[in-house]
Amino acid sequence: MDKIVVFETYYNPIEANIVKSRLMDADIQCFLSDENTITLNPLYTQALGGVKLHLFEKDVDLARSILQETIPPLETPEEEEKGEFVCPKCGSHDVGYVQATKKRFGILTMLVSILLLVYPFSVKKVHHCFNCLHEYK
Repeated sequence: MDKIVVFETYYNPIEANIVKSRLMDADIQCFLSDENTITLNPLYTQALGGVKLHLFEKDVDLARSILQETIPPLETPEEEEKGEFVCPKCGSHDVGYVQATKKRFGILTMLVSILLLVYPFSVKKVHHCFNCLHEYK
């Protein structure tokens, strides 16, 4: 019968679950202990020694090699959009599709907001150049 050992301890239960999921995807059987207690009361982290990740002793070397592999970062939509648009005023590529800073609300939105006494619920989104602060559609 294989011995179960504490592989690592984590201060953050979310980080422990990410590592556990990564190991489970690689068909390494593992489980967490003290996760629920620390999630409900984070002040118990020091007293309990953190969230412990347990696995079989025979899988320790394989788990270390899996966790040392680096995963290439995904390209975020902001990075994709950043070089896509060019500011017509200054020619900069530092342009984003964001909430307008000038003329944010339309007439209909302002009227409905005033009648209902609420903050305007709809705002305009425009391309905004972070270099010269020019806004365009």
